Amino acid sequence: MSDTNTIAVRRALLLVFAGIALAVVGASLATATGRPVWRAVSVVGGLVQAAGWVLAVHYRRGGVS
Repeated sequence: MSDTNTIAVRRALLLVFAGIALAVVGASLATATGRPVWRAVSVVGGLVQAAGWVLAVHYRRGGVS
């Protein structure tokens, strides 16, 4: 894997971990407060996580030249 791909994969995995953190914080606050806005934050975190995984797989398989 080239340096460009390695850096791209690392950035995508950072996006995954940011999505996980956002989902956990959103779910915790939704449970604690019962406000629907925190559920939305949790859903966005899940979407960010999914996008990060898609990008990581794309870059790992040679999506960047």
